[in-house]
Amino acid sequence: MAKAYCSIFSFLGMFLLLGVSAQGQERKGTISGRVTDINHDALVGARVELQSNGYAVATDTQGAFTISDLAPGKYTLTVSYVGFKPFSKDVTVASGGVTNADAALDIETVNEQVIVPGERERGEVEAINREMNADNIVQVLPAEVITSLPNTNIADAVGRLPSVSLERDEGEGKYVQVRGTEPRLTNLTLDGVHVPSPESVRQVKLDAIPADLVDSVEINKTLSPSQEGDAIGGSVNLVTKRAGERPFMSLQTMGGYTPVGLGGRLNEVDGTVGKRFGHEKRLGLLFGGSYDYNQRGTDDIEPSQGVNFTNGGQAFNGPNGMDVREYTFYRHRYGFVGSADYKLGQGSLVYLRGLFSHFLDNGEDWIYTPTVNSFISPTLTGNDSQTDYSHVIRRPQQRIFNVIAGANHSLGKTLITYELALGQGRSKGGFYSAHLSGPSNEQFTLDTSQPFLPKFVPVAGVGPDVFDPANYNLGGGNFNFFKTVSMATDNHIFERDLTGSASVTRQYTLGSHFGAWEMGFKVRDAHKSSHFFEPTFDTNPRFTSLAPLTSFVGSTTNPNPGYYFGNYRLLPLTNFDKILSYFNANRSQFIETVSFEHLISDSNDYATRERVVAGYVQNTITIGHFKVLGGLRIEGTQASFLGTVATFDPMKKEPITGDSLFLGDMPAPGAQTYTNFLPSVQVQYNINGSTNIRAAYGRGIARPNFSDLPPFQLVEAGRFIPRVTIGNPALRPTHANDYDLLFEHYLKSVGIVEAGWFYKQLSDPIFQIQTNLPNTDPKFPGFQQRQPINGRSAYITGVEFAWQQHFTFLPRLLSGAGVSANYSYTTSQAKFPIDPNTGRPTRVDSPALLRQAPNNWNFDATYDKGPISARMGLTHNDRSIFFYNYINPPTQDGSPALGGINGPNGDQYYYPHTQVDAQVSYRLPHGHGVHAILSMLNLNNEVFGFYQGSEQFPTQREYYSRTISVGLRWTSGSGDVK
Repeated sequence: MAKAYCSIFSFLGMFLLLGVSAQGQERKGTISGRVTDINHDALVGARVELQSNGYAVATDTQGAFTISDLAPGKYTLTVSYVGFKPFSKDVTVASGGVTNADAALDIETVNEQVIVPGERERGEVEAINREMNADNIVQVLPAEVITSLPNTNIADAVGRLPSVSLERDEGEGKYVQVRGTEPRLTNLTLDGVHVPSPESVRQVKLDAIPADLVDSVEINKTLSPSQEGDAIGGSVNLVTKRAGERPFMSLQTMGGYTPVGLGGRLNEVDGTVGKRFGHEKRLGLLFGGSYDYNQRGTDDIEPSQGVNFTNGGQAFNGPNGMDVREYTFYRHRYGFVGSADYKLGQGSLVYLRGLFSHFLDNGEDWIYTPTVNSFISPTLTGNDSQTDYSHVIRRPQQRIFNVIAGANHSLGKTLITYELALGQGRSKGGFYSAHLSGPSNEQFTLDTSQPFLPKFVPVAGVGPDVFDPANYNLGGGNFNFFKTVSMATDNHIFERDLTGSASVTRQYTLGSHFGAWEMGFKVRDAHKSSHFFEPTFDTNPRFTSLAPLTSFVGSTTNPNPGYYFGNYRLLPLTNFDKILSYFNANRSQFIETVSFEHLISDSNDYATRERVVAGYVQNTITIGHFKVLGGLRIEGTQASFLGTVATFDPMKKEPITGDSLFLGDMPAPGAQTYTNFLPSVQVQYNINGSTNIRAAYGRGIARPNFSDLPPFQLVEAGRFIPRVTIGNPALRPTHANDYDLLFEHYLKSVGIVEAGWFYKQLSDPIFQIQTNLPNTDPKFPGFQQRQPINGRSAYITGVEFAWQQHFTFLPRLLSGAGVSANYSYTTSQAKFPIDPNTGRPTRVDSPALLRQAPNNWNFDATYDKGPISARMGLTHNDRSIFFYNYINPPTQDGSPALGGINGPNGDQYYYPHTQVDAQVSYRLPHGHGVHAILSMLNLNNEVFGFYQGSEQFPTQREYYSRTISVGLRWTSGSGDVK
């Protein structure tokens, strides 16, 4: 690691000396200013150009710009911004002086129609200009666009951008997947600073962050050396709100309902206030907050698929059991954002920014589970089948906190920036559960005539009534792994990041060409820890049947007659408070399963530390119609980790529970050190001012998940096939060479047409591998082993298209119509590692990469005319592999496993997902900026779920129904919050 530090600082020192020695003899001048509209609202991403020599820059988040290193003399300054009329003025630059050149732009009109009439259109205009003038390939989603559809969280909003798909959970987006890559390959930053994950993985659950807390979201699909390198898929940057030149205040309140199962109300309140104070408005303060509560019901079935055998030996594909689940969620999500800045002078300021978000993912579910132990025929089970009932309480919480303090100092043609940041991600809580055994001498007919609705129908006259709650008792003998009750679960994961960075940017001229070189460094020190404790209890003695289900319910009637469109029947729903009261009043009937607690908890305990030291240098230069950005980033990583190995005696058992006797925990340390060189180059060719061609190459990395590195061992010797799950301290980060090509044309009537291609060549991809250890293995003979391992290679390639346009050229009412559409197609291939036990690849095929969905598209129809603003959005994410479930058979001839790769033991996939959302707002007459809003989420009640091998083998299919909300939004001004 010391060598890496020397390389980084020697590298930066050399360029610092070169930059200082490159200063010219003549005293140069500077032009600076601010670009606004006629209401003095900042125009972000405007192109500012000196016509005599082609020097060009883009305005920052305050609409400000600076062009330095100019020879004294007269220049013509032009400003262009899509949706606004061009601006031009003559300026004179004095030797060693700073010339102010503010510009106020008028809104463009087409056929005397204003083409930027409303909030969402203004956001779309800002996004187009920021994308057009960016040095890299980036997609921008401003707040005005985010709030124009029912996007409850950040993930829902980002999922509408080109080449972005979502991993969903509980009816909302959770993780974003950029360009067909798994979530681990996409980085999340807040104002360019890494956001720590509250989970044991690298990626951050974006459903933990309210959508209203940010000013915009940027998807950086190509990276410059100044950006962190761990973003093979892309980097999602959340841009916080900041006070603008005009006072700003907004307030929104929504209320709604979800009519499914035990679903209920939805409430949301958001507010932001910002203002600048003092002499020359140097001090800017902003504070915003958001709160939403969502009581959502879910109807869910989860069949257990496999290759089954009749008593006569006939093999057939299909379910051998299933869960019929009724969910209700009580999701609370709240957060705050704040910003304070002080202008020290022209182009210089100090700032403090922060974001806090807290997500309580509360809920409960009731589970009816018929299980088959034998089959007489493919449609008839034996009379040894059983049913069970479970009640699970969810109490997980997640918290994200980031605060950034920094400053920018403009010293002529040199800009110095430095920052310090603290980030925290925390999750705690867990699950409570109770399990009740039902009849164990049942017989079912299996009906798979509708593969998406498999049914286990009780045979009349065989066994007790499976829907009579009196036939279910707390405890009993139907559970092989789960204990009777789990109480007061206390699971903690915590990450703390400290980040410090500094950079120097210096503008220069080379003949008639304008450029800027930049160098900087960043240090991030991360500590992550995990501690699990799940107290579990079994009956005493074991398998004792205690109180019946009827003791824990308020009513024995069917709680939801319309459950799953009337296709399935529910048992009465238990009250967990009654179960808890019974447990506390009858503790002598329960025994704590201490050894089992150590089995399920201890191997989740670890502590890791990771320090990343990075340095970079980059240069940007404009030569005629070409703009080139290139450079090198060096990242040195030093990591240490301490895992936990829980040891058990398989020959000795707990006297009552029968669990293997816990012997003790052993610490398992490990460490890693590595250095990465990450070059990149991006070329932009401006054909005619509104048409660009971009080409880019970059190298990126994706570090392993924290939880995969500690050398833990989770031994499950009591399984039918004993299994051991182990960590891998030798995991290497995934590397990728990324290639991009993009054509973009910007339309006069506020729009864009673009087409692009990308290719990512991955080395050392990480796979969760399952292998069978030989009987001669010294530690775990005959065990099934699961471990994350680096594969050989992989690639992903794709094309993407986008079209956005306002049809202002159409007559009368039709001039308010518009469209925003995008489509992407990707394909990928992965080469799995070699199995050291057999010498053959762990997969003989070459499957697609996890989460790579071939076809993704969005189509939004918009309408804006007068007081009405409406948008309907269609979103489609194709099927993708959730995890690799298929296992090669232990044969040498390469024959497929029983059932084949497309059978019920194949890989587990997400079902394709197509969802329709809509929102309409109406500006109330004489309402002083008040809009009435009607919001409609999931209008088509799209299913969410998984299947194995082929769609006919579902393992989960759940429905959330529609959510209808109404509300009011008030804004004091046009939105000068940046």
